[in-house]
Amino acid sequence: MIKNRLVLVLLIAALLFISINFSTFLREKVLEFPLFIKNSVFEIKHHLVDEAHSLFYQKDRIVDLEKALASCQETATLSVAFAAKLNHFLKESKLQLYDPDLKLVQALSYVKLGDYSKMWLDFPDYNRSKVYGLLYKGYAAGIVDSQDSRPVARLLSNKKMVFSVEIGKQKHLGVLFGGRDFLAVKYIPTYAEIKVGDEVITSGNDNIFYEGVKVGEIIHVQMTTLYKTALVKPYADLHNPEFFYAVDVYTPGVNERNTTLFSDALK
Repeated sequence: MIKNRLVLVLLIAALLFISINFSTFLREKVLEFPLFIKNSVFEIKHHLVDEAHSLFYQKDRIVDLEKALASCQETATLSVAFAAKLNHFLKESKLQLYDPDLKLVQALSYVKLGDYSKMWLDFPDYNRSKVYGLLYKGYAAGIVDSQDSRPVARLLSNKKMVFSVEIGKQKHLGVLFGGRDFLAVKYIPTYAEIKVGDEVITSGNDNIFYEGVKVGEIIHVQMTTLYKTALVKPYADLHNPEFFYAVDVYTPGVNERNTTLFSDALK
């Protein structure tokens, strides 16, 4: 029995030897088999390494997001506390409560083909008698007003996009105008000490934005006869945006004044 098995093994070995040495196809397959195993091992190794890296990266990402969430929760809590204190003071002083509202709105399409400065919006409960501020990723992105009785976003690149701003630590006032490449802050008093690098924020004096929304950074200052003008590089990257927050800080009696102000400014 053992002898028969030995003969069978030797016969198979002989056949393999002859096949490998005299059959090109079989020889190639036999020689490729170790390479196949090696490649398979390498692929499995790389897959496991990638999975491990992804797992560890996700853990780090989760930790970062948890820290960011904790910070946001703290900021939100403090904001609520400050707002409550402020409104308590306003109530005691018999002044109107300060309660700005943010509305999530969706960009539908550009108003005109090739013009990327205006977009139609899906804006629930839109009130065409108001002018709204527009936020994108926390930065000022433009304004919302009415065109053909529909809400339209005038982005920072639109020439008819106007709102009031403050410049630098001294908070010098000016009026911001939209532009394709850069924004322009006009009507800055000649005595205002402003310089390249100063930050521009919303003033909250125009019934469009509340105070403190970041707009951009000054890159050039020009002196004219009566005023200074500053060119501003905006922070908001408005490449094909999909969603915005519309800011509603409407105050009765102020809207009419601002409509007149901006109509005169755009002349």
